[in-house]
Amino acid sequence: MSAIIQDPAFVAGSEFSLRGEHPGAIAAFEAAMARFPEDAEGPFQLGLAWQRRAEGILPPALREKGIGTGLGDLAASALGLGVVAASKALGQTDWIVQYREAFRQSALQFEAAILLNPQDPRFFHALALSRRYLGQTEAAAEAARAAAALSPGEGIYRERAKAFDQAASRESGAKEAKNPAPAGVTWNDVILPERTKRELKQMQLLLENPSLSRDLGIEPPTGLLLYGPPGTGKTTIARVLAHESHCQFLATSPAEINSMWLGESEKAVKRLFDEARAKAPAIVFLDEIDALLPSRSGGVNQYSDKVVNQFLHEMDGLIKNRRIFVVGATNRRDMLDSALLRGGRLSREIEIPLPDEPARRQLFALASGNAKLAQDIDLDEMARRTEGFSGANIKAVVNEAGLQALIRLSEAPRDTPRVLTREDFEEALANFTLPVEEKADPWKMFGS
Repeated sequence: MSAIIQDPAFVAGSEFSLRGEHPGAIAAFEAAMARFPEDAEGPFQLGLAWQRRAEGILPPALREKGIGTGLGDLAASALGLGVVAASKALGQTDWIVQYREAFRQSALQFEAAILLNPQDPRFFHALALSRRYLGQTEAAAEAARAAAALSPGEGIYRERAKAFDQAASRESGAKEAKNPAPAGVTWNDVILPERTKRELKQMQLLLENPSLSRDLGIEPPTGLLLYGPPGTGKTTIARVLAHESHCQFLATSPAEINSMWLGESEKAVKRLFDEARAKAPAIVFLDEIDALLPSRSGGVNQYSDKVVNQFLHEMDGLIKNRRIFVVGATNRRDMLDSALLRGGRLSREIEIPLPDEPARRQLFALASGNAKLAQDIDLDEMARRTEGFSGANIKAVVNEAGLQALIRLSEAPRDTPRVLTREDFEEALANFTLPVEEKADPWKMFGS
C-alpha cells in the first residue's frame, strides 16, 4: 500500500475531488507529492484531478447539449468539429485553451507516474484518455494498448485499446492531407549532409522525450532557425521534424499574419501561439521569417516593429510551455532582428546547404522515381552538370523534361515508347535558368 495515501494533504485532496472542488484537490495533491516525491500514486491522483478540472471548464451551454457528460463521451466528442462549431456559435471559445491545458497537465502527471512505476496499467489507461482529449490519437492508442498488455484480464482496458486503435485508423486518412510529412517519410528519405541530419535528429529527441532531457540536465532550445539558399527543402525538413517527433504542425507566413488593420497582425500572432499551446506538443513554423520578423528600426517601420515585439513576447512565454517549438526558415539570415537569435528564442541555427554532387544524383533519382527513363540517361552525368542547383531546381528540371516529352510524343507515332529521353533533359536544361541570387550560369552545364 502506498504511504502517501495516509498523508493528511492527500486525504484532503481526495475529499476535495469528491466535492468537485478541483483547484483545491490539485493544490492538496501537489503538497502531498512534495513530501512523497517517489510515490507514483501522487502524480496519478494529481493527473486525475486535472482531468476532472478539465470537465469543469466546459461551458454550461455545451453540457446542456450533452457534450462531455462523462470521460468516455468527452474523449470521443470534445475535440470534434461539432464541439468547436457549437462553442463558436455560442460565442464561447476562451475555454478551449484552458480546457486543453488542463488535459496537458494531466498527461504530464501520468507520464511522471509511469516513470516511477511502469507496471501499473491504471497510469497508462489514464494517459490514453488525456492524450485522446488532446487529439493525439495514435499516442492514445499506444498507451491504451500498454494498459491492456499489463492487465489482459481487465475488460475495460481491452475495449479502450480496441476503440482507440479504431479511432487512430479512422483519423489517419483524414490527417493525410494535413500531415506534416507524406506518410512513411522519415529522415532516411531526406537528402542532407550527415552532420546536418544528425543535428536535426537531436532536435527531434529533445522534442519527443523531454523527461530524458531533464534527467540529463539539458535545457532544450525553444526554437530553431533553418537557413540556406532557396529550394533546399527547409519547409519539408520542418514538416518531417514535426512528423518524426509526433508534434502538431502549425505553419504561417507573412501573408497570413500581416494585416492593413491596426492591431490585427498582433492578434493573429497571439491566436497562432494560443492554438499551439492548445495543441501541444506542437511546432510553429514561420516561413520567410526574414519578411515576418525583420530587424527593427523604428520610424516608418514602426508597424513591423510591433509585430516583431509580439512574436518575441510570445516566444519568451514558451519557456514554461516546454512542448511548443518554433522553427523559422530563411534565405536572408542577415535581415532578421538580432533579438530573435538570442538564447531562449531561435537559439539553435542549422544551415541547409545546396546539395553536393552525390546528393544531386540522389535528388534526380528521387524526382524521376515515377517516370520511365530511357537507357541513355546517366543520372551521374546529370548531377555533374547541375552544380549550384537546389532540390527544387532539380525537381523543376525533371518536370520540364516531362513536358518536353509530352510535346514530343504528341507529334510522334503512337507506338513510340513513353519514356523520358536524353534529348528531353537537354531541352529542359536549355529552357531552365537559375535565379540570379543562386549565382550559377546554366549555360556552362552543357560543356563544349
